[in-house]
Amino acid sequence: MAWLKTWRKIAFRWRRRELDRELAEELEFHRALKQQAVGDLSSIQMGNMTLAAEECRDMWSFLKLERLLQDMRYAARMFRRTPGFTAIAVLSLAVGIGGNAAMFTLVNTLLVRPLPYRQPDRLVRITGIFPHAAAPFFQQRERTMDIAAVSPGSEFNLSGAGDAIRILASATSANAFSVLGASAAMGRAFEGAEDSPGRDGVLVLSNSLWRTKFGGDPSVIGRVVALNGIHRQIVGIMPPTFSYPSAQVQAWIPMRLDPSNFLEYWGGEFVPLVARLRTGATVAKAQLEIRPLIDEFRKTFPYPMARDWNHDSTPIALQRDLTGDIRGKLIILLCSVGLVLLIACANVASLLLSRATTRRKELALRVALGAARTRIVRQLLTESVLLALVGGGLGILLGTGALSVFKSLLPSSTPGLAEAAIDWQVAAAVGGLALLTGLAFGIAPALSASQVNLAQPIRTGSQRSTAAFWTRLRGGLIGAEVALTVVLVVSAGLLIKSLYTLSEVHAGFQPRQILTVRISPNPSLCTQRPACIALYDRLLEGARGVPGATESAIADAVPLDAEQPDLAVDVEGHPKSADHPAPMLWAGAVSPGYIRMLGIPLLAGRDLADADGPKAAAVILISAATAKHFWPGENPIGRHIKAAGEQQWRTIVGVVGDVRQYSLSKAMPDWIPGALYMPYAQAVREDGQIPASMTLLVKTRANSDGAAREIRTLAQDQDPNVPVGQVQPLEEVVAGSIANFRATIRVFISFGGAAILLAAIGIYGLVSYWVTQRTYEIGLRVAIGATRARVVSMILGQGLRVALYGIAAGVMASLAATRFLASLLYGVGATDPATFTAVTALVLAVAIAATALPAWRASRIDPIVTLRVE
Repeated sequence: MAWLKTWRKIAFRWRRRELDRELAEELEFHRALKQQAVGDLSSIQMGNMTLAAEECRDMWSFLKLERLLQDMRYAARMFRRTPGFTAIAVLSLAVGIGGNAAMFTLVNTLLVRPLPYRQPDRLVRITGIFPHAAAPFFQQRERTMDIAAVSPGSEFNLSGAGDAIRILASATSANAFSVLGASAAMGRAFEGAEDSPGRDGVLVLSNSLWRTKFGGDPSVIGRVVALNGIHRQIVGIMPPTFSYPSAQVQAWIPMRLDPSNFLEYWGGEFVPLVARLRTGATVAKAQLEIRPLIDEFRKTFPYPMARDWNHDSTPIALQRDLTGDIRGKLIILLCSVGLVLLIACANVASLLLSRATTRRKELALRVALGAARTRIVRQLLTESVLLALVGGGLGILLGTGALSVFKSLLPSSTPGLAEAAIDWQVAAAVGGLALLTGLAFGIAPALSASQVNLAQPIRTGSQRSTAAFWTRLRGGLIGAEVALTVVLVVSAGLLIKSLYTLSEVHAGFQPRQILTVRISPNPSLCTQRPACIALYDRLLEGARGVPGATESAIADAVPLDAEQPDLAVDVEGHPKSADHPAPMLWAGAVSPGYIRMLGIPLLAGRDLADADGPKAAAVILISAATAKHFWPGENPIGRHIKAAGEQQWRTIVGVVGDVRQYSLSKAMPDWIPGALYMPYAQAVREDGQIPASMTLLVKTRANSDGAAREIRTLAQDQDPNVPVGQVQPLEEVVAGSIANFRATIRVFISFGGAAILLAAIGIYGLVSYWVTQRTYEIGLRVAIGATRARVVSMILGQGLRVALYGIAAGVMASLAATRFLASLLYGVGATDPATFTAVTALVLAVAIAATALPAWRASRIDPIVTLRVE
């Protein structure tokens, strides 16, 4: 029976010595019988006794597996004999495979793996943003989709559960969780009409907030807490895998859909719409249905909207929407680590080709003893695959660390990013990659080594080869390695130059020696404007007494801190219409002295003053960009602007310099033409209320830890129930705005550095191999009069010829490849000549250095010794 035969073969592993001894005795017995019958026989006449023994063992065991294990043991012994070669090859492969393991993990988690919701392929996002009124409008009219509204999230004060903290909560329509197909891990999600007034006092917690704030207590369901002073009952806790609309959202509250509240219903925060396709519906059908409905909805606005408002809105796959901003960066990183792996493979293949040449005598002897060429190829491929598998194992360890680095390049709010980890699927993919890699870089050396001339190596003992094809192939591999290195180093160079250009940008303010801390009282405190004004007046008065403090101010947003106090405004002399709707401006609320403290230049008029109080005439400052946009070539002093819906006009009393509020790379988004500054005592938000959350700025003689502690203590002492953020130097805020960009550059520098090192090793190995192969020729040249300088120039010329070919190919490839980096660059073109020139010079210098040592060794060859040996 087949299973019994298989079991006997497995059992052979434990009885091998006994069966080998019995086999030897049996063969000896038959040999003796034959000799008695026929007389003395030669070995040829007796037949191939070894082959007979192998055929017997094949019946007892899995012979192919036995030979594979034998090849692996032999390969391991060979690697132990050459630790330098083994270390270089394994580390080269580990770097390439490790980077790919990390990127496979991110791509699998963010782009390939389905979203953790019911039927995720039916989920879509309607591009664009809409007022709260859009949710019931589309819900009543849509026939192909079930639509829900989900806000990106706003900050709230969570109190009633120990110390008050600041959390990010998303307001959603009541059907959002059912549309997404997500259920609560404990308790329930929102029900029916819980987004209507009077029924919206509920709250759903994220798993992370439940564990960190409530200690994972199951009895938290039903407990009442306060968000911004409004009591809400906790009704559910979501599973750890739920992180919509972003991983930073810590709680969800119902979106109050109240048509009687005009500002909230029509003029409040515009939010995205998410939908689930109904049975039988397709994305194409949904696209045809949504566009006429958007035109119809635009006509229902109680104020003029642009004729092209959301004209290009369309349903797209939700997973595509969630990864839209990072998809390009992931592809760029995946291509980069792929280039590193290709460089490593080319490097190892070149080293193996050179190593195979040094083993020509060994391989010729094995062929002479009866080994078939296929057996030689299999042995060498086994060595290559084993090398790749060891590199792959080490690569998985390196990939775990690389994954943390790559995660830092992506927005922390990306859903699913925190859960990305190397799992069995990635490990299996890495194993397959290592196997393919081993075959890829091992096939050429194996074929080269199998084509041995039996006579010459055995007769002379020489390891020299005259196979020009394999020599050219080695040169081609190194040339390709250099070309790929140029592509990576050019990419790194362009990013480095972008960072330098970005760091030289004048942001429009001076952040030195300014400490910041965020104070966030409940908005209910500021329904009475004098209460909020008094709170911050006390704070400013106390800040002036902090040791080392020279100036203090408050602002609802400081440059580059991610706060976006955008406000729709009416501008005198610019009436609103469907063709010219209310413009949006960055509208900061600041105290007198803020402009002076930050060093923002006053270009015209006057600064804000203490006299600009709540009862004084309403005044504002505008930025130079605002003045240029609305009053080009005119004096804007004395003109008027007001918040949309506001009755009182505000007089422009000064013009200040432009400040890069959103990012260092761009002063303002395209849809915001400028900025204005209101005195805090007169400031309003879109709902007409004074801003509650403000940032205290204190300028000190030195950014000492003592001053930071004093400032935080001062802020906490104002009201124990008011959450206070960490004290942070404004310079750190500025640096943090480009932290992801810096991390991207560090990764590309690492890629470029690894590529240059591998290229240097490859060039050194290739030229050393050439010197070894041409030792006799060099000795003969020296014997007939060649100078040492001539020998050095000859070897340098050969090495540099390969490097120059590679550099030329790399420059051409870079011209095509770097255009995909355009979205990451600032102030530098994708084909910047200075960068290409500098990289060419760098790679050429590395090639010269890698070629110099073998060339120097060649010039020291003793012709007498060389000719005598040959």
